Amino acid sequence: MNTQVLKIKEYSKQLAEIIRVWVVEFYKIATGETKLTRDFLFLFFSWFGLLIFFSFFMLAEQNPFRLFIPFQVYTLPSLDHREPVTVFISNGEGEEFPIKRKVLKMEGDREFVYQLVGEVGSPPYFEMSESNAQDTKLFSPKKLLDIRFALKQVWFLESNTRLVLDWNVETIELVMEKYRLPKLNGLDSDSETEDDNASTPVDTITYYSGNAEMTPRESEEVVTKRRFAALNSTLRALNETLFENFPNLKRIEHKLSGERHLALDWDEIPSEAVKP
Repeated sequence: MNTQVLKIKEYSKQLAEIIRVWVVEFYKIATGETKLTRDFLFLFFSWFGLLIFFSFFMLAEQNPFRLFIPFQVYTLPSLDHREPVTVFISNGEGEEFPIKRKVLKMEGDREFVYQLVGEVGSPPYFEMSESNAQDTKLFSPKKLLDIRFALKQVWFLESNTRLVLDWNVETIELVMEKYRLPKLNGLDSDSETEDDNASTPVDTITYYSGNAEMTPRESEEVVTKRRFAALNSTLRALNETLFENFPNLKRIEHKLSGERHLALDWDEIPSEAVKP
């Protein structure tokens, strides 16, 4: 205990001596007895600037030593490796509209085709600047079928000018069964009733699935027809998307489990598309 007290007294005397020397030095400078030297001015302004520097950090309640840790104050900007590609969306009425969408583009052509199929079937999100009107009519996009897992094979033939897509019919039918159609208001067969309901808005919030109990006014035949219409719109948008992203492509053929047409219901589905 006595040793610690002696050390404290010794350090206190040394500190007091240093303070006394600086006080005398400043007194001599103030009275003009000692001329200012460059070394003194350099040390004085250096310590004064360091004091101001730490004072700002104390007022801001920040740790000044964060400056010595890289990227703690200013972080590096994140690099976006996505590339803009053109994807066509559909309004479900036979009209397609191109939009720009950033994706991590696959290197291979076959992998890129699979990626484009998934983008066409994804929700039709787009920028507000792209929601412009066509022919003074607002374009209202609809959710298309996500059939990327139904694509079995992709072939590029004739120097990449012809594309053949082979689809798994069972997978497509499963997707169509789970596809939720928008509920329409009024499905009477009379032409007058259809004309009256032509301007009736479509309820895109209330949906029903194919497995749900159908209403008397919507038979199974009507639901099946609407599902095939959605599949037709999906393939039309996919064809336009492939033609846009593969400039050398001239023709696209769709195979259903290796065949052109599988059943009578599939006759409405386009088996091929030619670039205009």
